[in-house]
Amino acid sequence: MNTLAKKYQPGPMQPSAPRDPRRALLFFVGCCCILGLFVRWSGGDFLERDESGEFRLSESRQTQMEQRLERLRSCEQYVLIAKTSANYPCYHCGKDTSIFLFAGEVWKYGITIQGAKGRYRSWVTTMGLRYRVQYRGSVQACLRQETLKIYQYALLPENLKRAVPLMRPPGNKVDL
Repeated sequence: MNTLAKKYQPGPMQPSAPRDPRRALLFFVGCCCILGLFVRWSGGDFLERDESGEFRLSESRQTQMEQRLERLRSCEQYVLIAKTSANYPCYHCGKDTSIFLFAGEVWKYGITIQGAKGRYRSWVTTMGLRYRVQYRGSVQACLRQETLKIYQYALLPENLKRAVPLMRPPGNKVDL
């Protein structure tokens, strides 16, 4: 073996010296202080003081709040309809995990403030469903429309023609 290889060969394990608990505590306290400063600097931009010294929401936080409130006023109540006659998942059909739907039959009623693309992206198309807006309004108004449609689904002719009618659309797991 050459001298270079001997130089880098691991030697016998040396027992480690006992650690000083005060150093570990000091390290922990230092990390906590750094973390606290980081949180303060990174998360402190949601408040600012006005001319009189009173706290108010920062401009960016105020804008976020207004955008969120606007989205809540711009809600959609939608229906997902079967594009083709085929088997679709059924979340409350007992032992059966799917149900046959004819093209144009309701699979699910729902609401969203994100629109079709934000709510489902490409999943709707992949499942062979069509997204249709039935009502636009506030979240409360859309929830009312959704509730009415889910409960009244039991009376739809497409449901009544089944051997065993469903209580709600196959895609709605619960009434609400």
